[in-house]
Amino acid sequence: MDGAPKGQAENAEFEARLLAWLAKRMPNAADLRVSGLRKPGAGMSSDTHLFTVHWRGEALESPVAGSGAPRGSQPAPAKTSAANATGARSLDMVLRCAPRAEGPFPEYDLAMQFGIMRQLGEHTDVPVPEVLWQEEDPSWLGVPFLTMKAVAGEPPLDWPSYHASGFYADLSESARRTLWTATIDALAKLHRADWRALGLDFVPGGRPGDDPERHVLQYWRRYLDEWIKDDPREVVPVYDEALDWLERNQPPCPRTGLVWGDAKLGNVLYRVAPEGGAAPVEVAAVIDWEIAMIGDPQVDLASLRISDLRAQQSAGRCLPGTPSESELIALYERASGEKVRDFRWDMLYSAFWRGAVTIKVMRRMKAQGHDISDEMLTNHFPVPLMRELLAR
Repeated sequence: MDGAPKGQAENAEFEARLLAWLAKRMPNAADLRVSGLRKPGAGMSSDTHLFTVHWRGEALESPVAGSGAPRGSQPAPAKTSAANATGARSLDMVLRCAPRAEGPFPEYDLAMQFGIMRQLGEHTDVPVPEVLWQEEDPSWLGVPFLTMKAVAGEPPLDWPSYHASGFYADLSESARRTLWTATIDALAKLHRADWRALGLDFVPGGRPGDDPERHVLQYWRRYLDEWIKDDPREVVPVYDEALDWLERNQPPCPRTGLVWGDAKLGNVLYRVAPEGGAAPVEVAAVIDWEIAMIGDPQVDLASLRISDLRAQQSAGRCLPGTPSESELIALYERASGEKVRDFRWDMLYSAFWRGAVTIKVMRRMKAQGHDISDEMLTNHFPVPLMRELLAR
């Protein structure tokens, strides 16, 4: 067994391994046990697990971080529920594992994700989950993993599209506007953060020797030529043209920042207040930092737009209260105090990278015997959008 829960016996073994690991991390905890071990619903990573840890004794304070903690940082104390009369305590946790097989990206750096959330959580007002421990030793669960405190909230679903069903579809038009405004406010907070002052020089693009302005395109050039193509001389229609155009026309970046990367509503946890509340929807946490980089942060705005266009296409409709492109730009400019400079470039970049990941996943699925047609490989979302942007 590689540590991945599959059936009842495997689940029991996974839980036993997790409990043994927790006992090492919490040596003073008595009557330690785990309950409710499960995977989250659709739209979340398949390598994510939710559970509650129970124990008796002192509150969980200053957990010892793994080696992925940024240099000079100190572990933050974890907030736990108050002990009851018998001294029993509990904490809802999230465990995020590295991929157990080849994933959609060449590297999967849990230490980077852990460090970003820790630094943002300790030194900014960007809402992120509270990280607890990072474990690099794969002998415990079969792969490296990290743990964090669970956040009360839910993301809009990618499949089925949140424009078709789910809590986003159930909101009123005004509440959807509030959701988008809150999301853009959180994005602006992220982009205002000084990545150098935060010590984020371990993030790709900000590491010694990296060029923060050029790193994002350098990464996706390697992705296309080395990760998608079987031969560098292979031509991938539209994608080669798009990346060549992006490299030739990259605008100057007056201020580099932390690029969230996979910016989409599905990577935000929201709290929906009861009807009549002062704030009908709030951002509870920004999650999923696996392709974060240092670069021009405004590409995140285009990523939000691209992902929403895909959700609209999937549902066959756009729900009222969802901002248009011009409305989205106006929200960001108002929240950030910065002018959006070249949204065509940002949109083509975001369409390119989302589509490139789609190609990688579909090619792997086809190699595994899934029915992936040539039409799906050559004309999937967002290929038509890239063609339209290139023709402008």
